Amino acid sequence: MTGNWKVISYEDDIVYYNKITDSISYKNSSRKEEANNFIKTSEFLIFPITYIFDNNANIIVNHETMGKITSGKFEVDKTNKKIIIIDEKGIKDEFPYIFSNETLFLEMKMGIGYIKMGLMKSSN
Repeated sequence: MTGNWKVISYEDDIVYYNKITDSISYKNSSRKEEANNFIKTSEFLIFPITYIFDNNANIIVNHETMGKITSGKFEVDKTNKKIIIIDEKGIKDEFPYIFSNETLFLEMKMGIGYIKMGLMKSSN
């Protein structure tokens, strides 16, 4: 788990987009234009994000141009397949995760729907 993990894919209720393979699949064809607009903005908002997990259970979520988004402590619950993050304000979140084909997928529940991001390790 330790190392730098770069966002390479994004999925929600509308679309799945993989930046590495430049592949897109629409889950709701009636919202295709909305999904295409998202892909344009995701280049600046989503794909410059890196999750940094260190050996001391610290996590930093960093954006290439905006800098640190959040930081805190993390714990991996392998039994329940969740990553538990407690941010610098003491707010605790649990994110289901899956490892598949050297990609770490993190799922985040939103007010409506979900977001699942695929992360690829960029360094240790």
